[in-house]
Amino acid sequence: MTEENKIRVDLSEDRDLLLWREDFYLPIFEHALTEIGDLHGVRILEIGCGTGGTAVLLAKRGASVLGIDLLSFRLDDARKRTAEHGVAESVQFALMDAMQLAFDDNTFDLVISKSALIFTDHIRAARECYRVLKPEGQAIFIENMHNHPPLWLYRKLFVTYASNTHYFSMVDIEKIGENFDFMQHREFHLLAIGALIWQKLCPVSTLYQFTLKHLKSLDDCLLKWFPPLRRFCWITAMICDKR
Repeated sequence: MTEENKIRVDLSEDRDLLLWREDFYLPIFEHALTEIGDLHGVRILEIGCGTGGTAVLLAKRGASVLGIDLLSFRLDDARKRTAEHGVAESVQFALMDAMQLAFDDNTFDLVISKSALIFTDHIRAARECYRVLKPEGQAIFIENMHNHPPLWLYRKLFVTYASNTHYFSMVDIEKIGENFDFMQHREFHLLAIGALIWQKLCPVSTLYQFTLKHLKSLDDCLLKWFPPLRRFCWITAMICDKR
């Protein structure tokens, strides 16, 4: 899709479906789905669907979604969420490992993950995603990165499962791209995460929103003029093509 043909996706009405840190994930999903385009009639596989928020968001935009996860209780919650939002007929769920997908080759138009591949062997999961994509299909991997300094320290001190989690480095991103025919990626949130401090120290919404807005703008400038800083961002969005 050329830049002239892109229509910006606005997800603000469904921001609550992102379920966690919506202020930070909203611009990432809007960027990724703007790159993808119209979802009507698109068959999507969601890796690590959790409690179904992303699946509902995609189904409300005309997609047919099959979400997989390794935790059955999450799938129960996901089914309830799809029914609450009136999209149960467009969404299915299955208990399945992303590294061993029980689908035929060339099955899906789009594969998407949000903070899911960090719990997998990246290469095995990427190869499986490539296999089940149809020719001209795409994969969107929205994943947490390894080198954001405060987050690195926080995970080291407080996240008990961090040692079993494979967060993404720039080398990991490049390796994902090697398993597809083309990849573009964009990194988000270098300084913007600092706005979360106000939620802990001084939980005033206007102060938080003001800080977040200006730190995001500063991030945009820094990442544009100093690309090496991308390796220190919080989240990466990889858009991969099968041709």
